[in-house]
Amino acid sequence: MALVKISKGADIRHEYTDGVSRVPVLEGAYKDVAVERISLQPGAELSPALYSKTEHNQVFLITAGKGYIVTPRRVFNITEVSVFVPDFDKEQFTFHCAADAKECMEIVHFVTELNDYDKTCLKEAHLTLPRFRGVSQAWHYKEDFTGADIQQMMMIEHRNLGRLSMGANFGTGPNYIGQHIHNELEQWYIMLPGASFTYTAEDEKIHVEGGDITFTPHGSHHGSECAEGERFAYVWFELCENGYPGEIK
Repeated sequence: MALVKISKGADIRHEYTDGVSRVPVLEGAYKDVAVERISLQPGAELSPALYSKTEHNQVFLITAGKGYIVTPRRVFNITEVSVFVPDFDKEQFTFHCAADAKECMEIVHFVTELNDYDKTCLKEAHLTLPRFRGVSQAWHYKEDFTGADIQQMMMIEHRNLGRLSMGANFGTGPNYIGQHIHNELEQWYIMLPGASFTYTAEDEKIHVEGGDITFTPHGSHHGSECAEGERFAYVWFELCENGYPGEIK
């Protein structure tokens, strides 16, 4: 059985109702997370379900398209790859794909189960919500196992949304992200438009492209290589299975 689970973007077949398509992917890959691909045609809108702090957490990654998100308090303009985390069930929110957009708005939607660690963290301290952040607003960091000119960005900070975190990596080939391991982190990679590189997890090598989504379980050595003419462009989404060591239990 393959270690890495993958949803190939080229295999997705959207069927639209009122301009909206929702396709579940990577079903059963990890017990506490459901993933779906959402596509909005130009002019379409979507008001997703709301969840309380005792039900689910949810994160929306907008990977392509232009438009905006409307909440009762403000409007967030979508002009680049962005992440949106709603304020649970405190207020409704609606995605709008611009009527004059030249492409569909593409969203990867994560819904996660809440364990006791999540519930305690979310009650005592968490990000100010709703959180909307484009990649240009992310803060940069550097890990010593990556190529010198790899741009590493943080979009949802560790320990500030329960077990969840999110960031992004960008770079042009030839380049690399060296082999490393996460002993407690379940990890999804969402390949952005233009991405093309080889991902290795243990003894599995997979060539990924824009639109692909992978899942790698914790405890797996993994890394990536980007050849001449290829490009790193992906968002990682992580769930710390049992919560962060030394934090609230």
